[in-house]
Amino acid sequence: MIGKVTRGWNVYGLIRYLMGPGSTEQSAHTDQHVFATWDGRPEAHQPEQLGTDRFDVGALVAALRAPAALAGMPKRRPREDDWSGTVSRIPKGPVWQCSLRNHPDDPLLTDEQWADVVGDVLHRTGIAERDDPGGCRWVAIRHAPDHVHIAAVLVRQDTGELVHPHRNYDFRRVKEVCNAAEDQYGLTSTGAADRTATPRPTRAENEKASRLYADGQRQTDVAVRNKLRRQVSSAAAAARNWDEFVEYLALANATVRVRQGHHGQILGYSVTDASDPACRTASGDPLYFAGGKLGPDLTYSKLMSRWESVETTVPASVQGIVDEVVLPACERMRHRGPLNKTEFGQQAMQGIAHATGDMLLALVVVADADRVALLIDAWETYARAGRVPEQVLPRRWAKVSRDLRSAANQLIRASVRGPARQRATPDQFIVLLIAVATLVAEIAAWHEAHQRHVAARHARATRGVLDQMVAGQVNRVPPQGLTPPVAAPSRLRRELATRPLLGSLPNRQSASVRSDRTHRRT
Repeated sequence: MIGKVTRGWNVYGLIRYLMGPGSTEQSAHTDQHVFATWDGRPEAHQPEQLGTDRFDVGALVAALRAPAALAGMPKRRPREDDWSGTVSRIPKGPVWQCSLRNHPDDPLLTDEQWADVVGDVLHRTGIAERDDPGGCRWVAIRHAPDHVHIAAVLVRQDTGELVHPHRNYDFRRVKEVCNAAEDQYGLTSTGAADRTATPRPTRAENEKASRLYADGQRQTDVAVRNKLRRQVSSAAAAARNWDEFVEYLALANATVRVRQGHHGQILGYSVTDASDPACRTASGDPLYFAGGKLGPDLTYSKLMSRWESVETTVPASVQGIVDEVVLPACERMRHRGPLNKTEFGQQAMQGIAHATGDMLLALVVVADADRVALLIDAWETYARAGRVPEQVLPRRWAKVSRDLRSAANQLIRASVRGPARQRATPDQFIVLLIAVATLVAEIAAWHEAHQRHVAARHARATRGVLDQMVAGQVNRVPPQGLTPPVAAPSRLRRELATRPLLGSLPNRQSASVRSDRTHRRT
């Protein structure tokens, strides 16, 4: 279950939209109805239906706003020049909205079950705690089988004081409710909020992409945030320092803007693609995205930590990388006990997990063009499995993880810096592919052993994509020490095989970085 929290001022506009027909055919509203309210009488507040997808919401809105009206709260967001508060910036509006959505494969919940989930959300966020008749007024509206919306006006009924759920970290409390509902009703697990999720494109970015590109691709495939993330991720994997990073981005037509401190030290950076019309505002100004807004491991400090783990003393051949780098990493992951006392202990496992993402990028650049599509799927799918909860990257890098990242860096550099794009031979590619698939399987088992089920699921899905590729290649005995891959589940195989290819990694002949898809946040 996924929960999303937003704030605003116009409760009438919100209720009218929730009870209306929806914005597009894909998100059309059906069977709109109020199923839970602050006073436990949803039938008394059900808006009168005036026609098809038309409801009279005036009485419901007036009842919701009554405490706010008595407190003198404005109905709409004040203009900057009309704001007479003591602070320089207009505060967040009093209208709190939370959407709760289940996975399409989850069982459908009844209105009574959804009402229990909604009550838990309001209790944990402090908006309307149980057995508190003076809490804020709220309604819950359902207009689709798999999701509901909560609309609340953040003014207490008894005192007229404004409630501040963000001080209680309302988005974290909503995530706790989602996890509890998943356990209670057997829903698809989305994992804990470990602050490592990939930022998703906003609705405005998706709609802008759909206006600019009419080639039939999914909106999220061509959203500018996703394109820039692929460019920056590829440049980060190929570079060894900041100057090389900027150089690789320049090859991909990306422009870097640096934010510096008082003494000239770099504090952060942002990027834009001058050749992409989606990277410009309505007035024609370039639209920059900070590294942290593209990926949790793409901030300046995280990039510097990553490059510190890159060394140059790794085998030059693909077979040498498999025998001396990937296989030792597989063996290290097999010793995944909770009391692992080898070098750096669990931090070594974390480093291997993150460096495996770069190794998947290396597979992309050495593969033939007809194999790139599924490999990009594998890289995008794996992203969550390579991040350390709460901290994204490990604090220390063991030699085994340094070797793995250095090997990936070497493979990528040999391909993108040469006079022509170099491809591995079929035998070299299949050996490296099987080795990486085996490593990903060990990482999935490690995550599962530590109860990180979402990361394990991502790793298993990645293994399924790689196994699908192996099954379509040659039928050969894997190298000694490697486990033969198993067939991917048919549903996953069909799902991933139908996704379109967006492009390739940067080189001096191809000036853009492309790959596929982002994952839902936790």
